[in-house]
Amino acid sequence: MLYKALSFLTTELNEYFKRAYQLTEDRAVLSAHVTPEGTVTTGIVNKVSVSLVNLAPESTVRNMQPERVGNGDLRLNPAVKLNLWVLFAANFSDYDEALKFLSSTLAFFQGRPVFTPQNSPRLDRSFDRLVLELENMTYHEISNLWGVLGSKYMPSVVYKVKLVTIQDGAVQDRTPAVTGLGINPTPRAAP
Repeated sequence: MLYKALSFLTTELNEYFKRAYQLTEDRAVLSAHVTPEGTVTTGIVNKVSVSLVNLAPESTVRNMQPERVGNGDLRLNPAVKLNLWVLFAANFSDYDEALKFLSSTLAFFQGRPVFTPQNSPRLDRSFDRLVLELENMTYHEISNLWGVLGSKYMPSVVYKVKLVTIQDGAVQDRTPAVTGLGINPTPRAAP
C-alpha cells in the first residue's frame, strides 16, 4: 500500500507538471534521495524526488475491533491506518528550475489536498481517500532530516499523507454460521 500511495502521488504530480510546462517526460520520480552507500541517487538529477521519510499509525483510529467480512463469518485483524511523511525535493542543477518545480509542487497539492476514487480515477480502490497536509518544520527539524538522509539540503517540502490503510486480508478466525438456537419448541397446550 505504501508503494501504491506514493506511486499514485508521483504520477499525479507528473501529469500536473506536463500540463503546466508542456513537458513530454516525467519530472517527478519515486526514489530514495541517497543510495545505501550514501551517494545521491543518479535517477533524481533534474527531477523532484518523492521519498518516504517517516510513517506512524493514525492516533484517532486505534483500538479498532476485528473486521467481519463475507456473511459475517470471517474475521480479519483490524486494518492499520498510517500517516506518511513524504519529502518532495527539487534536485536541479539550476536553482531557478528547482524553485520553479518546488513552487509547482506546492501549488498542485494546495489545489488538490484530497484524493478520492471519485475525483481521481487512477487512485487504487483500496484507498478511501488520501489527504495531504503541508508540514510546518523548524530549521532544526529540517537540518536533522537532511542529516539523517546523509545529503546536503535542497529546496524541498514535506507533506503528511493521511490515512493509508494496510490490511493483509488473511482470515484470523472463522465463525460458524448460526443455523438455529438449538431449542426444540414444545407445543403449547390449548387454554
